[in-house]
Amino acid sequence: MYGGLLAALLVVGLLCLAALQLVNHVRTEQYNEQVVQGSLTLLAQRLAQDPEALADLSARFDAQIRIVDLDQLPITHYQQQRLDRGQALLSMGDQGRTVQLLRRMPNDQILSVTLFTVTEVQAQASTHLLLEDWQRSGESLDVFLARMQPLFGFPLAVLPLDDLLLSSADLARMQFGDVLVRIAINGNQIESLAKIPGQDLALRLGPIAGFNPYSWQAIAVIAIMGFLLLGLGVYWVVSSFETRLRKLEQATSRLSQGHLHVRVAIHGRDAVSRLGQAFNKMAEHIQRLISIQREMVRAVSHELRTPVARIRFGLQIIEDVAGDDPFVVKQLHGMDADIQELDTLVDEILTYARLEEGGPLLDFQPINVADLALQVVEEARPPDGVEVCYIGADPSADEYAELEPKYLHRAIQNLVGNATRYAVSRVWVNCVLAGDTCRIDVEDDGDGVPEEDWDRVFTAFARLDDSRTRSSGGYGLGLSIVRRIAYWHGGRALVGRSEALGGAKFSLIWPRRHQ
Repeated sequence: MYGGLLAALLVVGLLCLAALQLVNHVRTEQYNEQVVQGSLTLLAQRLAQDPEALADLSARFDAQIRIVDLDQLPITHYQQQRLDRGQALLSMGDQGRTVQLLRRMPNDQILSVTLFTVTEVQAQASTHLLLEDWQRSGESLDVFLARMQPLFGFPLAVLPLDDLLLSSADLARMQFGDVLVRIAINGNQIESLAKIPGQDLALRLGPIAGFNPYSWQAIAVIAIMGFLLLGLGVYWVVSSFETRLRKLEQATSRLSQGHLHVRVAIHGRDAVSRLGQAFNKMAEHIQRLISIQREMVRAVSHELRTPVARIRFGLQIIEDVAGDDPFVVKQLHGMDADIQELDTLVDEILTYARLEEGGPLLDFQPINVADLALQVVEEARPPDGVEVCYIGADPSADEYAELEPKYLHRAIQNLVGNATRYAVSRVWVNCVLAGDTCRIDVEDDGDGVPEEDWDRVFTAFARLDDSRTRSSGGYGLGLSIVRRIAYWHGGRALVGRSEALGGAKFSLIWPRRHQ
């Protein structure tokens, strides 16, 4: 994960650096175009009025000035759109030794200005040209400058000469009509000054601030881009990290559902990979232990069933030769009952072990739960004097739920059998189907289960009354099997007191649908 974050940081840093260079490239072009926009406008207007002034203007600006048609220029469609909007185009040529400026003229021709050197001559020529256009316009200076200001990318202002802090030499030059170009000591600003004829005022073009590649706007844009890219990088790393954890979670869930063969793929050596390796080792160990347990339970059951079968066979032979002696017949019947009890106990142990050792692979099917509960009631064989009644939902209503019919039949059967052992006269079986859940309640009118024993009644081999005889008690596994079946159905088994009958009330609750 940390390697991914470092790689993301490195990529973000490189992208931010590249973005800064790109932004500065665009900003540089915009800055240069704004600086020359005013001068190109003055040239275009003068040449539209007086085409004969082309040579004079070329000399004054120390540039090659031409008027060409649009189809003579190798420009793109985007550049043509910019010219149509009145913008200036600037392009470098001759390996950076020349610069070409383009602007559309009022007569739809293109003004092309090629500069070989950029000096104060261009600033002086632009200032003179602005003053000449003002004098030709016949407008007041304030009105003229207000009209021309939108065409320039820097301020145009009129200031008193006394406010300019000029030296006597500079003032003398301006008095004789020269244009003074001043550069700030730090080199970050430049301005052009010219005296207005007949007034103690000066026309100032500028100051023009030098291009700052690290302006707060550029830094803010790059910082925002950096945070966004860093966020995307972190999101990518965390997302991949979360995806791998989700797969590990899915594998853990499948393992808890009894799919002991499940494993996770291992890639790399990070924390998630180490966790995946630990999970695989744990799963292998669990699978090995459960496999050993299964083999032991099967072996024990087989070894128990074989002598039980031999004993039963021997009893049958004895019954054939014993005759009609009442005492012998009674003892033989008792021994046969003991053998039957032992056989049933082996079945219970096998069923409980199968449910505990990682869980069976359940085949959920849509089953009519009410019909299943009614079937268990009809199959019940309660003791004399005990009646089992079904009082739940109508089986003909075709209310279905997803379940494993064999195991759920066994769970309801165990609850009914447990209730009939302790009931006085009545056992009720109720089936309730809600929107998302199913519920089976088995109630009896016996003594009930003490509240302090509710937590351990479902524990394997637990007997709440140690004095119970074989005829009244079970093996302590029936309710444990019910709990495990409910667990593997995504539900739970509960015990409480029956408000209607006064005895115990056992409930089995599970979802109607399974993912």
